[in-house]
Amino acid sequence: METVQMPEKKKNNRKIIGGVIVGITIALVVVIATFFIQRIPNGYVGVVYSPNGGVQEDTLGQGWHIVGLFDKITEYPIRMQTVEYQDIQVATSDGKNITMDFAYNYSIQPDKVVELFNKFGPVPVEEIESTYLRTRLWDAGRKAIANFSVIDTYGQKSSAAGMEVQKVFSEDVGDLGFIIDDLTIGVPKPDDSTQEAIDARVKASQELERKQTELKIAEAEAEKKKIEAEATAEYNNIINESMTPEVIQYMWIQKWDGKMPKATGTGNLIQIPLEDEPATTQPKTN
Repeated sequence: METVQMPEKKKNNRKIIGGVIVGITIALVVVIATFFIQRIPNGYVGVVYSPNGGVQEDTLGQGWHIVGLFDKITEYPIRMQTVEYQDIQVATSDGKNITMDFAYNYSIQPDKVVELFNKFGPVPVEEIESTYLRTRLWDAGRKAIANFSVIDTYGQKSSAAGMEVQKVFSEDVGDLGFIIDDLTIGVPKPDDSTQEAIDARVKASQELERKQTELKIAEAEAEKKKIEAEATAEYNNIINESMTPEVIQYMWIQKWDGKMPKATGTGNLIQIPLEDEPATTQPKTN
């Protein structure tokens, strides 16, 4: 009995068809798997929501997870995120309107993400930042900056103002699980009238400081002269008290060259010696 061999062309066609089928099967598996596998990035947790079962209490940590076909995942950051808001308008205690930039870090408590989802729904956290958090920060800035003058926000109290804003802001959004940290405020940008008032106040402060400096210098010079005068007086006093007859005689002896004076005498008589003759006593005329 003879064996009928399949033509080589048919064998190749079957291999190609088989490869196509395998490829399609793998592709279908991959596509279907994407509906059931969800990856949570590092530093995030996921809240699972199903149209049939609602919000699940158990959240998903970082890594790969198998989920239901109709499950939706909303991710929330649990590591620090940095947010910057520009041109937030507030008013100071002295009624000056200023515009400020704010920057802060925040994270969300993992055990609060379900509550956060229930409040805002399946919206991205970036949308919460640009709407809800921005509004709450503006309100916190308005309340906190109202306790500081416009000069305070420029000077040493600017850090205290930033801490006060952070305190009010943290208390406001803390119940929803937001942890606020490292809030800073930028240099205030006042309107024209406020800037003129600031410039005038700074100029007056500089002038006062200059006058105070000059006064201190004058007082220091006066004190210096007073001390020098007291020292001179004390020195003269010591000299006067020390000039006893014995001291004067000692000083005279120290300066004597050993020669007798040419004119000597006592009382009303002065003796002037003549050359090569004994000295005679001449009466002193009045």
